[in-house]
Amino acid sequence: MPRQGRLIVEAQTLQWELPQSTVDDAVLVASELLTNAVRATPNAPISLRLALVEEGLRIGVWDSSPERPKTSAPDLRMPTQRIPDNASDPGGWGLGIIASLSKHYGCRPEHEGKCVWAVLGIEPSHENGVSP
Repeated sequence: MPRQGRLIVEAQTLQWELPQSTVDDAVLVASELLTNAVRATPNAPISLRLALVEEGLRIGVWDSSPERPKTSAPDLRMPTQRIPDNASDPGGWGLGIIASLSKHYGCRPEHEGKCVWAVLGIEPSHENGVSP
């Protein structure tokens, strides 16, 4: 699902002729939101929504879990022994990535689940490095 979502976000933002930097950020933010939703509700429906709003590009992902995502700090220590191939991914990067790329983000209860959303600013594109 995250792969399909990334393709949808890329196609729609390019159709809206958004700057490439916004397209790239939107694809990454959507990927993180979708991955969190899939982890929260495996094998359950999720929904991706995109909208151009006054503040920029709004990306929202709904899932059926009422639990809000939790911010965690990834473990950046160097492993002292070999990590097994079947070890689970500890994660912890998602909301930090979303926070760093968006103007603001949040979570709200919605339809017996939740919607986690982020708004990205849209910088004007500068063709050949010259601003309009």
